[in-house]
Amino acid sequence: MAKTLFNLPYGFTKNITSMRIFTLSRLLLFIIFLFIYQCILAQTAEEEAQEMLELVNEIRAARGIPLLRLNTELNKAAYDHSDDMARNNYFSHTGLNGSNFSQRIQATGYNGSPRGENIAAGNSSVINTFNQWLNSEGHLNNMLNRNSDEMGIGHASFNGSRYTHYWTQVFGKSNQTLSNNEEVAIKNLKIYPNPVKDILNLNFKEPFGDQVQIKLMSVTGQIVFQQLNDRNISEMKLNIGHLPTGIYFLYFKNSNIRKIVKY
Repeated sequence: MAKTLFNLPYGFTKNITSMRIFTLSRLLLFIIFLFIYQCILAQTAEEEAQEMLELVNEIRAARGIPLLRLNTELNKAAYDHSDDMARNNYFSHTGLNGSNFSQRIQATGYNGSPRGENIAAGNSSVINTFNQWLNSEGHLNNMLNRNSDEMGIGHASFNGSRYTHYWTQVFGKSNQTLSNNEEVAIKNLKIYPNPVKDILNLNFKEPFGDQVQIKLMSVTGQIVFQQLNDRNISEMKLNIGHLPTGIYFLYFKNSNIRKIVKY
């Protein structure tokens, strides 16, 4: 069988090569742009979560209520519900699949106990959304719940939906609790000096049998210092001279036991 031969115009192969390079260049630029955009979104979500956490912890601290910390699973449960409301143009504590907040939290693999949920819509900023909840008794009670020690926050927006911006805030209680021995140790714990400049002393009335892990948490709920000591100790010295001046909270495991003023 005779072969059919095609004569390509001069320069045609070169043009195809140029087109391939141009297409690959545009694809590469698109991938880079998409990566940068996703990083910006992730950074924005983290900044929003930190800002909301700080606002909530401020009102809890003012009332002597232990601070909250952020939890990854709770953040996911909150964001997924906000995104679902935004994309499907509805506003409800009940998901389109009939789920409630407790079921959505447990679906993420969260191993603590769900405690509550706040939702809001219409505002693009953290502070305005926080004020919506602050001025509502039921939502405020969720933020001040002493039985919660973890929080998640999720913000999603979708043009064309009724409110554009949708927020979900969920609360949980971690499953780490103090033993009777640990509770007794805390009651007999002496902490000095307070305010403190450099060295914070912790004295147990009786040697504590288990390993002791002490944490200092900022008003934003971030761990800024932690120290693990050996068993059977009666005294700990925490060198916190490197920390900025301000208010911190001393935690024994996950229990807030004292407010510390650093000067």
